[in-house]
Amino acid sequence: MPKVLKWVLWILLALVVVMAVAAMRPGKPIEVVVSGEVEVPHTAAWQRMRDLSVAHHYVPGLTATEITTPNTSGVGASRKVYQSGSNYLEETVIAWDEGEGFVIRLHKGDEPMAPFKRAEFRYHMEALTDKATRVTLAIVVEMPFGALGSWLGEIAARQPLEAELTRVLAGLMYYYETGKPATDADRERLAGRVELVPASA
Repeated sequence: MPKVLKWVLWILLALVVVMAVAAMRPGKPIEVVVSGEVEVPHTAAWQRMRDLSVAHHYVPGLTATEITTPNTSGVGASRKVYQSGSNYLEETVIAWDEGEGFVIRLHKGDEPMAPFKRAEFRYHMEALTDKATRVTLAIVVEMPFGALGSWLGEIAARQPLEAELTRVLAGLMYYYETGKPATDADRERLAGRVELVPASA
């Protein structure tokens, strides 16, 4: 076997070992956070936020929302959000702070939203003035394959998640302020009001 080929094989073997070790090490979740000021009083903003049936009015790509549990709010409330036809994702509330926000788990059946090992979406709000409210949205995902997956996720997933979350919050701003479903043009117009926040983790 030529010496060059031997070196190539040794290098490939070393890379496989390094990747295998990285895959066995615990990974770090990827957290993306955006925030923006909504020109609506806190009480009115909370009434819109706590209504789990209206996600399709501001989330890009959604066509309908269906509440699938007897309780329509609070821990345990669950919904299906449809993208097209029968293609849906399930979202279940796992934490609820009345007047402030909640956390939902993104899943389909018992499995987390693909391709993630864990996926959560967080809504939070706080009053700024008697006429304005700050809304903060965050998505937290954990990649499969441990530390290797986290590294690949930072490269491949962070920027698309930042762009998508910006569009979600821009659409939310429009819907909260007007009561009308947001269009892509509305999201593009309001995207400049959305701030990317350094993650806490």
